[in-house]
Amino acid sequence: MDFARFLLILPLVYLLSFTSTVQSYFRCSNPATCIALVGYAPINATTLSDIQSLFNVEDQRSLLGANNLPLSTPSNYSIQSKQTVRVPIPCMCYNNTGVSNNIPIYTAKKGDYLYLIATTVFSGLLKYEEIVVANALSYQDILDIGQKLWIPLPCSCDEVGGDKVVHYAHVVEAGSSVEAIAQQFGTDSQTLLNINGITNDSQLVAGISLDVPLRGTFSICF
Repeated sequence: MDFARFLLILPLVYLLSFTSTVQSYFRCSNPATCIALVGYAPINATTLSDIQSLFNVEDQRSLLGANNLPLSTPSNYSIQSKQTVRVPIPCMCYNNTGVSNNIPIYTAKKGDYLYLIATTVFSGLLKYEEIVVANALSYQDILDIGQKLWIPLPCSCDEVGGDKVVHYAHVVEAGSSVEAIAQQFGTDSQTLLNINGITNDSQLVAGISLDVPLRGTFSICF
């Protein structure tokens, strides 16, 4: 393995080891790659093209298919504040954990700091500590304008009950229950408990991404 490739892989190894110590429900039992989804609820109103750019989605048809929108939908299609959009991401599994495969890459802007990027820019889909580890930063680092950051979003490629599914990162809201989330996404409570490694609602943490398996056909291009 050449030295440059080693430098790229080293932060990933640290990150995937670190995620076991950060509250995270996502697990991968075997090394694999796949397409997963995250539920992005922007703090402010935005457009499909802005979301496509933020998450480095190459083909807008991926966004349209994941959200059951017609192919004729314009790129400036409005997304309201807190409206959830399903965003497709490439997922890689290693060391029993899944993260987005080296994307999205976020460019730091004036006034950005890690907590803001995690909780506001990416609507709480991950914790800022994961950005620190993925990018070999320290917690005291001040971001430079234009600095590139890999945003390691949670995901999985595992089958569920022997079936292929699309794993969806759903940010848990305060007051949620496993049963209510299961009903919302057409699955059952026991499946959610099993794949997230929890036993009851008391272990459901608000603000953390829950792994929800979606069944059915999704038109996702990447």
